[in-house]
Formats: sequence, structure tokens, C-alpha cells
Amino acid sequence: MKKLFLLFAAAVLTTLGMSADTYNYLNFVNSSNQITQFSTTGLRMTFNGGKATVTADGQTQTINLATMAYMEFTNTQAGGTTYLRGDVNGDGKVDVSDVNIIINIMLGKDDGSAYDGRQYLTEGDTTVDVSDVNAVINIMLGKG
Repeated sequence: MKKLFLLFAAAVLTTLGMSADTYNYLNFVNSSNQITQFSTTGLRMTFNGGKATVTADGQTQTINLATMAYMEFTNTQAGGTTYLRGDVNGDGKVDVSDVNIIINIMLGKDDGSAYDGRQYLTEGDTTVDVSDVNAVINIMLGKG
């Protein structure tokens, strides 16, 4: 029984490891929806004393886990290492102007090239659609 459990655990861990390799970035999102992004190339994390020490691309940063809302892997690159999630235009706030940008991208009135991937709010999705509008609205309402 113990051997069967170990084989199962090894299979699960192998599968999880393989799926994590398909993502290019790791985001740490704090309670204010600010995102700190790391490349997964050479990514190394250690946890100690309520903090995560992350090394990627030869740089090391420590993140206080008490302020972290969640962590996510993604293929969408942020414009810079830290930005406010939902702040598509980069003006430091999430508001109706961000919703308008996403709608204009959906309607083909804006090609979205100026936003460094910030317009993609649906995890693992590089299509701008209604789910991205909903994500910005939820962030504005404090639900995202």
C-alpha cells in the first residue's frame, strides 16, 4: 500500500512539474492587487520565516507572504516587474478608463500593443474578451 502511494505521489509530482514548465512567468499578487513578476527561467524559491526568497534571471527578491493574496503562473509578460492588476493603461489606478481600453481592443479600435500584456486578465488566455472586462470591474469593486 505504501509503495502504491509513493508511486502515485511521484506520478502527480511529475505531472505538476511538467505543467509548470509550460509557463514563462510567476506572479505574486498582494492584497492591493500589485503584481511582482518573475521569469520561470532558472526560477528558484525558498520559504523561511513567513517569507519567500525568489531567484530568477540572476536576481533575488524577498516577498512577505503575509501580504500576498495569491500566486499564479502565466504566459503573459507584465510591462516591468510590478504593476497594479487591472491597470491596463498604467496610470496607477483601476477605473473605467481601463474598462474602455479593453472594450476598444475587443471592438478592434485599439490593437492593444501599448499595454505590455496588462490587457490579458484571464489566466492563461491571450484573447481580450468579456472575461477581461469582468475582471477589471471586479477589481474596481474590490472583488478581484
